[in-house]
Order: sequence, then C-alpha cells, then structure tokens
Amino acid sequence: MRSVLLAAMLIAAAPAALAEKYDGLTVTFDHPPEAVQKAAIDALTVVGVEVKKQEPLFVEGKRKNKVGMFVGSGGEVLSVALTAVDGGKTQAKIRTTKTFVGRAGQKVWDQPIADEMTKALSGGAATAAPAPAPTPEPAAAPDASATAPQT
Repeated sequence: MRSVLLAAMLIAAAPAALAEKYDGLTVTFDHPPEAVQKAAIDALTVVGVEVKKQEPLFVEGKRKNKVGMFVGSGGEVLSVALTAVDGGKTQAKIRTTKTFVGRAGQKVWDQPIADEMTKALSGGAATAAPAPAPTPEPAAAPDASATAPQT
C-alpha cells in the first residue's frame, strides 16, 4: 500500500519538478531596450495578457482565466526580462509560468510572444508587400446569336 501511495505522489510531483527546470526562451534583437520593451508590451497584449508590471528592463502580466467544460485555461504568468548587450542589441528572456490551478489547460506562450515581438520590431503589417492592383477582366465575347444574321 505504501509503495502505491509513494508512486502516486512521485507521479503527481513530476510535472511540477519539470516545470521548475524550464527556464524560458532567450532571443536577441538588433534593437535598443526601449524598442524591445515596447514590442514586449505589444506582444503580451496581443496574446491576451493584462500587463501588471512595466519597468524599463522587465515586463510581466497574466492571462485571464477561462472556464471550460472539464479544464480551465488561461491564468499563465508571462514575463519578459531585457538585458542590453553590445552593439545596440537587446537580449530578451521570455518565460511562461503556469499556475497550479488550471495547469492542465495552460500552455507555454514563449514562442508566440517572441514571434509577435519580432513582428512588432520589423514593422509588422506595415512592412508587408502591398496587394497587387486588380487586373481588369477581359471584355466578354459578344453573344453569337445577337450578331448572327437573321434568316
């Protein structure tokens, strides 16, 4: 009986232990910290984070909790820590921390945040190529019955 209880406790504790070892995603941007901090705020907002802490080199917020049929989602705490590096570059450490409540329905948002930051720093949609101008449709062929001589 004790071995079953011990095994159950180890299995239950394993995800929490693995979560503690996860250290986030580190990305280096060719922009100064001020620009990267603004991009981080924009990116967090895009994925549904309410920014709670906003400092020159650190941004943090929490996604709203959502209640599902069986498992809730949301509630993750997302943070972006910035470090200025040589050459006007900035290193951003992006980290999602899952909360105990809703852990099963929560996900790691690090890569989507990095993608949104990259998009914001590259100008986002403003740098996209404009849509090609529509080409005029060729004139419709004349109806053969209307131009054929009547007999």
